[in-house]
Parts: sequence; C-alpha cells; structure tokens
Amino acid sequence: SSGINAEYGGIKLDQESWHSVTPERIAEHISYRLGCDVAVDGFCGAGGNAIQLAMTCHRVIAVDIDPVKIELARNNATVYGVEDRIEFIVGDFLKIAPSLRADVVFLSPPWGGPEYLREDVYSLSNLTPDCDKMMAAARQISENIALFLPRNVSVDEVIELVEPGKKVEVEQNFLNRRVKTVTVYFGELISE
Repeated sequence: SSGINAEYGGIKLDQESWHSVTPERIAEHISYRLGCDVAVDGFCGAGGNAIQLAMTCHRVIAVDIDPVKIELARNNATVYGVEDRIEFIVGDFLKIAPSLRADVVFLSPPWGGPEYLREDVYSLSNLTPDCDKMMAAARQISENIALFLPRNVSVDEVIELVEPGKKVEVEQNFLNRRVKTVTVYFGELISE
C-alpha cells in the first residue's frame, strides 16, 4: 500500500503530512518573502512550501530523506503545474547541503508530531536533525535562511542561533486571528 490516505483535487498526503503541511496562506506569505532565483527546501515533505516557492522563485531544489514524501511532493507539484521548476532530491539535507548552490534556504524540519502543542514552550532540542547542525549545513548554501517553527518555540533559543554581530527576525504567522506558526528569518531576508 502507498500509505496515501487523503486525496483532495489530486493533492495527496500521508498521515504525517496531513499533520505537518504548512497552511497554504502561510506558505504563500513565506514564499513571497523568499522570492529569488534558486531556493532550497531542505525538508520538503509533501511539497506544500516547495510548490509555493516555485511560484516566486525561478527554481526550487526540494530535498527529503523519505522517498514516499518526494513522490507525494512530485504529484502535488504536478497538480499545481509547477513540477518543471522543482528539482526533487531524495537525500539527507545535512549530507547534501555542501553540494547545493542557492540564494535562499527554507527549513521546516520535523517538529516531532502534534504533541509539540502540549508543551508550554517548544525547545529547539526537539527538532530532528539537531538544530545547530541543520543551521550550519544551511549556512554552507546561503546566509539567507528562513526557519519555520511551532508557535510556542522558545524565542531565547532562537536568538542563540544568531551568529555574533548578525540580526534575526522572528515573525508570528497568524491564521483566523490566532498565531499558528513562527518563521525566523536570517541574512538578507530580514525586513528592514
């Protein structure tokens, strides 16, 4: 069995993707801010963010360690008509990052399932892979990084990710007047 348990207008999601896909309006907003020539989506999952990035960037490199997720993402990109702008790679972002070249890196690593909402404050130590290793890998590609995190993330821990003398922007993403998620921007992605 393919593990696909939801299909809407041709969009396919598996159980994990159903819980982890970025709400489309938020993905649209982030992709507008990240518009560039080449973007990397380091943990593309079912492709929600990669698809939106393909609408504001000339090319997207979408990476996921799970071949099933890459197949879902490829299908979903075809439904949206942007598959020709996305290069899909099955692989470990930490291992392949040094070989990638891009203007912007988008990171939406696994948060560890819906349990994260039970925490008062979400610690970056819950992320897989390790957040410091992930940021170091992303910085080998570009200083322009957007990190997509739970709404209850520890802002103190986020600030610790900033390199000395550099800035960070922490943006709360609202949907229906409630904070849904947080996007952290580094490098030239920061709004002045």
